[in-house]
Amino acid sequence: MNKLALTRTNLLLEATKVRRLRKALGSTSNSEAVRRAINERLAAEAGLRALRDLRRLGGPEDVFGRAATNSR
Repeated sequence: MNKLALTRTNLLLEATKVRRLRKALGSTSNSEAVRRAINERLAAEAGLRALRDLRRLGGPEDVFGRAATNSR
């Protein structure tokens, strides 16, 4: 993990959900699990924003003619 400036924050979280999150992510600490969950959510948001921008611009161009055509 990058050594960026970290700040201490107190959060009220459900212990069982934090344990489930740690297990799902394979994290060794609660802090690591929360940081990874935040990073993954931010990455997903960035991807969705890029898709929305691409859609607004008319979508990708099918240069190979392989995409299925919409028959709506």
